[in-house]
Amino acid sequence: MRRFKVTMALAVVAASATLPVVLTATPAAAAPQCVLALYYQNNYVPGSDDLSPNCTMGYGAYGNAVRELQTNLNTCYRKGLTVDGDFGGRTRDALKSVQSALGIASDGVYGPQTARAMNHRIVAGGGSCDRITF
Repeated sequence: MRRFKVTMALAVVAASATLPVVLTATPAAAAPQCVLALYYQNNYVPGSDDLSPNCTMGYGAYGNAVRELQTNLNTCYRKGLTVDGDFGGRTRDALKSVQSALGIASDGVYGPQTARAMNHRIVAGGGSCDRITF
């Protein structure tokens, strides 16, 4: 009986060693969560703890990063959101609308692609908006 178990174990290891392994990055793994409002390239943008705009947030998120997104959606796209820091249905729908107008995936998730495509408030810009690069 022992010989059978060893043979089976070796067969499983040998078979799995020949199978291709495919690893995919999920959006959450690709970028950290947006948690703060960030001053970046003369714009106000949502950012991560590492002070980068390369971050992700979506429905259910809350805090300063969401407030900054809501403010940008209001200032640059006239969405009329309540700036409450809660990424709820209205914020998601407003973001999906902007994403669709920009010709990018309209999934209602703010991530690196959306950050690069959408306009953000310019510091001391009196309501002016501009894109960022990273």
